[in-house]
Amino acid sequence: MSFSERPSLMERLRSIFSSGGGRAKNNPSRSFRLGVKKGSAGLRTFGRSLKTGVTTWAVFPEDLKVSEKKVFDPQDKTLLYWNKFFEILCIFSVAVDPFFFYLPYFNLKSYCLAIDSTLANFTAALRTILDFIYLLRISFQFRTAYIAPSSRVFGRGELVIDPAKIASRYLSRYCIVDFMSVLPVPQV
Repeated sequence: MSFSERPSLMERLRSIFSSGGGRAKNNPSRSFRLGVKKGSAGLRTFGRSLKTGVTTWAVFPEDLKVSEKKVFDPQDKTLLYWNKFFEILCIFSVAVDPFFFYLPYFNLKSYCLAIDSTLANFTAALRTILDFIYLLRISFQFRTAYIAPSSRVFGRGELVIDPAKIASRYLSRYCIVDFMSVLPVPQV
């Protein structure tokens, strides 16, 4: 439909008002139907990408099967789901930390500052459980292969599957931050 063939604003308003004030009660609006159609198409596309997996570009995944020790492919669907779980766990852990500020309260009977022991036990136990689960993520990091920076060309590269190289890379980059986040500083 070209610009000249489009109905003018007045023509559209006349058609709306002449048809009894707009749409019928059981008939959904045209824009709503269009939005649902576009949204469901997007969901179908997202579902297809989940079904096919993300490992389509991973280079040399057969080397992972030859390895003596279990090394994870960084683009494996299962590992990606675990990473999403750990991200949600991190958000939940950060959401638990403000509870520690609500532990002290003023006791009116003795005019002293006291600590709510019920909330303290609950918060410390929950944070400790979350920290122990996060230790599982740290153990995954020692077994997750990475793509060598020297071999990255146009999105492809060689997976480094040597456990010693993986461990040294993790220890030199992210281990300190992960270790500091698991320290029981709030619990103490």
